[in-house]
Amino acid sequence: MNNYKLFILTFLEVGSFMLLWNRINKKYEKRLYKSTFIVLFTSLIVLITNNIYPPLQFSVNYLFLLLAIKLTFKKNIKHLLLEFGLLMAIFGTMQIIIIIMLRLPIRAFMVKDDFVYLLIANLICILLSFCIYKYVHYGKLKFFFRQESSKIYFFSVNLLMYIFIAKWTWNFKRLEFLDEIALYLVIPIIFILANLFLLMYEMKNNEIKKSLENYQKYSPVISKLLEDVRRRQHDFKNHLNTVHSLVLVSDEKNLKETMARYIDSLNTSLESMENLLQIDNTVVAAIIYNKINEAAKNNIEFKYIIQGDYKLSFKDHELSEILNNLLDNAFDAVLNSKSDLKKVFLNIGYLGENCIIEIGNTGERIDFNDIGKIFNAGYTTKEGENRGYRLYNVKKIVESYGARIQLSFENNYTIFSIKLI
Repeated sequence: MNNYKLFILTFLEVGSFMLLWNRINKKYEKRLYKSTFIVLFTSLIVLITNNIYPPLQFSVNYLFLLLAIKLTFKKNIKHLLLEFGLLMAIFGTMQIIIIIMLRLPIRAFMVKDDFVYLLIANLICILLSFCIYKYVHYGKLKFFFRQESSKIYFFSVNLLMYIFIAKWTWNFKRLEFLDEIALYLVIPIIFILANLFLLMYEMKNNEIKKSLENYQKYSPVISKLLEDVRRRQHDFKNHLNTVHSLVLVSDEKNLKETMARYIDSLNTSLESMENLLQIDNTVVAAIIYNKINEAAKNNIEFKYIIQGDYKLSFKDHELSEILNNLLDNAFDAVLNSKSDLKKVFLNIGYLGENCIIEIGNTGERIDFNDIGKIFNAGYTTKEGENRGYRLYNVKKIVESYGARIQLSFENNYTIFSIKLI
């Protein structure tokens, strides 16, 4: 086959795959431009390696595509293998279905490397990939990309190996492949469905386990909060007695001022508890209650604003990890600060149509040279083991939902903001 024909076919095939890849990686900036360069360079590599030993060429081409995506988008290799395996399965299954559909009216279709037939198949493939990129929602797949189980990566690598073998058979054993094409389609479908069912079962069990751990973690805090409410209710009788006594002992001239001062102090004391009890998310209420007590012990001014109608996509254990890590980070920053101004705030609500979480603190600003590294795994400016994972873990959870965490500086505050689309 002429070089220009091979280039066109490779460009269309790799372009179809990159459209699918971009569907689940919409968070990257300029991803379509970068993907176009990957498609161009991969197509050129296919031309360059066209004359080497075919099985070796086949392996080199796919390895180059994998490495090109990793280097261009700086993807974690584990996550990339998971995506690559799942997308190759989808892409390979789509190609087999197209071949089957076109062979029904045209028995000679794909028996040989006829450029017209290959061009038709690849054009249909890129059209379907574009429709998937444009219109198909991949919410179910997000569930898998958020998991950390090694079984998921094992499944993905095995799936990738099967597709690799099927592709190899197609390239070098064309007639045998066409004779058993229905079998090649049924095997991956059964394999995918069976493994997805088992993985879904395991993941749901993990979610239940994490929810139970979360309940066990915050149940004592909620009990303590309720105990605090009961104590305050009991103290309310004492406050009524105090008010009655003030009326008896104060003269008429000073009574109004004395009563106003006492009731203001009482309102300040009760206001914090009342706001806390109005929070409809138990995890958020428990975390704030813990931080109120910690702030009181360490002489930190801690304020929070929680809008009643906020909607967060995170699971309870994920929300717990996000808020605890960011608030712990903020409290550490003010405690280690040399300044006497020790303030931390938490806001959860809406900015326009987007739900946001903001956590800010006073203290020394993050060094300019550290700003680009603070979200890296294990990066820390503090001494000690097992440090440097708070912000990394938060970023990983947030980005798995297609959201972003941003760092900004306003007045004397360092602010981390999470915007949910």
